[in-house]
Amino acid sequence: MVKANAYGHGLEELIEVFAEHADELGVATLDEGLRIRSWFNRQMPVFLVSGAKDWGNREYLDAVREARLVPAVSSVDELRLLADRMRGTGPLQVELKLDTGMGRLGIQERDLQDLAPILRSADNLRVVGIMTHFASSDEQDLDSTREQETRFRTMVSRLPDDLVQTASIHSCNSGALLHRGLGHIDIGEGTAVVRPGVMLYGAGPSRDLHDTPAGDLLMPVGRWTTRVIEVRTVAPGDAVGYGGTWKVEGDRPVQVAVLAVGYADGFRRSLGNRGRVVIRGGSFPVIGRVSMDLVSVLVDDRIRVGDEAVLLGSQEGELGSDTIGAWEWAELCDTIPYEIWTSIGARVDRALSVGRG
Repeated sequence: MVKANAYGHGLEELIEVFAEHADELGVATLDEGLRIRSWFNRQMPVFLVSGAKDWGNREYLDAVREARLVPAVSSVDELRLLADRMRGTGPLQVELKLDTGMGRLGIQERDLQDLAPILRSADNLRVVGIMTHFASSDEQDLDSTREQETRFRTMVSRLPDDLVQTASIHSCNSGALLHRGLGHIDIGEGTAVVRPGVMLYGAGPSRDLHDTPAGDLLMPVGRWTTRVIEVRTVAPGDAVGYGGTWKVEGDRPVQVAVLAVGYADGFRRSLGNRGRVVIRGGSFPVIGRVSMDLVSVLVDDRIRVGDEAVLLGSQEGELGSDTIGAWEWAELCDTIPYEIWTSIGARVDRALSVGRG
């Protein structure tokens, strides 16, 4: 899964890396699919898992077909509309998304009987995939995930073989895959395709799964850095930042580094007086409120203008070695790594490291 700009990491920068290891790619929107086709000439299937689904719009439909994207159809009404709009056009590969308990998108079990007549009348639609999405595979209790899987197998068995016999069947997201790595090999049993997402970028979908032997094998693929743009001396009793939420205590002045980053870039405002950064391999706390474009950090006289400050990722230097992971931020901000990464703003440059493994 490379949706949401490769989970905020930079789809254009990573597309060739993913293509070396994946048989298929998954995106959420038409725009993402079109961008992949413009950057990448290989005939790799690109699955459109959600998006606007604007099948009533001829331009939208033509764009999906001409870019050879594989849309996920998640209701009988959608399949019927798509079949109607596709009459007289070229063939289109589609994927059926089945709702087995997520309760969001997906064809419901009671509607399965309506699929075959529509598919048989639309001879230019070819089912190449059947999927479901686990709602709770990131949790320790796998009962509901196993219930979803049982329902998925039952629903798939009710589909006519002649219409879906060549389709790839998949259910395993990152949570399910990590559970398989922990020995729960019955999760996703019998499926031929897996659908990793957040784990590709170095985090488990829950903290519980992240902190397991399987999660320990995950390595962050990105580093977010900025630079120290000023180091200033702040006198005792003086405040730093909007609202004066941090003041120098004691009777000695302190050194404060100002970093070129802020909440407009995705450095959360809630990290003010709570977060930290790594400079020269040492950890330094964020002080005061995070501004739109600037962050202040309490440092010492070893820090200089121009020093690299690591916001997310690892750094080694004269002061040691340290790592700030996405789960550290997520817990401080009461969220998950998905939101941390996808909130990194467009004005933050992305670049592929020459040392990729």
